[in-house]
Amino acid sequence: MPIFRMTRPRRAAAVSALLALVLEIGIGPAWAPGTLSLQDVLNAVKDVPQLVAAINNELKNSGLDVEKVVCSAGRHGNHWKYLAGRRAAPYECAFGKRTLTVDAQQTYYDAKGRSLGDIEKADPRRAKTFREKNFRWTWSP
Repeated sequence: MPIFRMTRPRRAAAVSALLALVLEIGIGPAWAPGTLSLQDVLNAVKDVPQLVAAINNELKNSGLDVEKVVCSAGRHGNHWKYLAGRRAAPYECAFGKRTLTVDAQQTYYDAKGRSLGDIEKADPRRAKTFREKNFRWTWSP
């Protein structure tokens, strides 16, 4: 039902629910999807030879070049003082009919290299860098 046709109490409830949703989304760790190249993903996972080999094998089997595969990833929101816009796992790449999903554990660090914890614990105003490890990946279908 259009909001202008609602009774005043219903309209107030709808606006309150929408406001609560917006606030909940805005307060969280804030990931927004964004695109990146497969080469960027390969750079992120370069220390995981099994995953690099699996990606190269899929490229060969699908007849695709690295430049032809577009991926998406999480993106740090603007409230991250030093990391705003930076991409991080989960990564998702489409190789024709197959999709690769890669997740990782992130640890955040301040300017002096001290650990601030994971995304739930790190202070977005102090986190200067992050590292990803413990990569996990799946292929579908």
